[in-house]
Amino acid sequence: MGILGRLSTLIKSNVNDAIDSMQDPGKEIDQMVRDMEDYARQARAEVGRCIADERLLEKRLQTIEGEIGDWQKRAETAVQAADDGLAKEALARKTEKETERGEVRKALQEQGVYGDQLTTALKALEARLQEVKLRQGTLRAKARSTRDGGALTPKTSAFGEFDRMASKIDAVEAEAGLDAELSGRSTESLAAERRLNAMASESSVDDALAELKRKLGK
Repeated sequence: MGILGRLSTLIKSNVNDAIDSMQDPGKEIDQMVRDMEDYARQARAEVGRCIADERLLEKRLQTIEGEIGDWQKRAETAVQAADDGLAKEALARKTEKETERGEVRKALQEQGVYGDQLTTALKALEARLQEVKLRQGTLRAKARSTRDGGALTPKTSAFGEFDRMASKIDAVEAEAGLDAELSGRSTESLAAERRLNAMASESSVDDALAELKRKLGK
C-alpha cells in the first residue's frame, strides 16, 4: 500500500471517534496532528514527483514521435533507391518505436490519473487536518482543567498502525503480483510467444513495405 492507499484509509477513518476515545486527548491529539502533517508532507512530495515524471514522459513521447518520422523518411529513401532490405530494416525500427510510443502513452495516462487521485486525497487530508486542529486547542484546555495528576496508560497513536499495516499489505500484494506474473508462463510457452511475436513483426514489416511502395509508386 503506497501513500495514496494510506491517505485513503486515513481520510475514510472516523477521526472524531478516535479523538473521543483518547485516554489523554491533550497529548494524543498532538501526536495525531503530527501524524497527519507527516502524511501531508509525504503526499506533497509524491505529487511533486508525479509532476516531474509526467514531464519526463511527455518529453520522451515527443522524442519518440521524432524518431518515428525519421525512420519513415529513411524507409522512403531506401525504397526510392530500390533497396528493399534497407527499407524493411527502417520499417522494423519504425514499428519498434511505434510500440514504445504506445507504452509511453499508457504510462503517461496512468501517471496523470495517479497524480489527480493523489492531489484530491491531499486536499481532503488537509481539510481533515484543519478540523482536527480546531479541536486541538479545546481539548488541550479541557485536559488541563480535568487532569487529576494520576498516571495515564500510554496509548498508541490513532494512526501509528498505518505504516505497519501498509508494510504487510505491500508484501502480500508483491507476492500476489509475482504469482500472477509467473503462473502459466513456462520456458516453452515463453519461447513460443517470442517466436509468434517475431513472425507477426516480420509480417507487419512486409505489409508496411508493400504499402510504402504502393504509396511511392514503386
